[in-house]
Amino acid sequence: MNMTPCFVSDDSGEKTRALLIGFYQKAWTHGASIAIGGFPAGQVAFPVAVVLLESGDVVTVDAKSVTIDAPEEIFSQYAWMDGEKDA
Repeated sequence: MNMTPCFVSDDSGEKTRALLIGFYQKAWTHGASIAIGGFPAGQVAFPVAVVLLESGDVVTVDAKSVTIDAPEEIFSQYAWMDGEKDA
């Protein structure tokens, strides 16, 4: 399994070291509102990240709370077709 070193930020801004397993779409369905004129039945979905913490726990977190550690190393492994090395 290829995991990427990252940091997970909590609500206070504190960062925790973790390994990113992947990004996924969390989704579920809900019934219609019981209120007159309320929302219809449907689906709610948003992106989440699955990370491995140093404690060994595997947890899901909001995707926006993940920061990849040393992204320049990852980007240096790829090439863009426009021929520019640095933007």
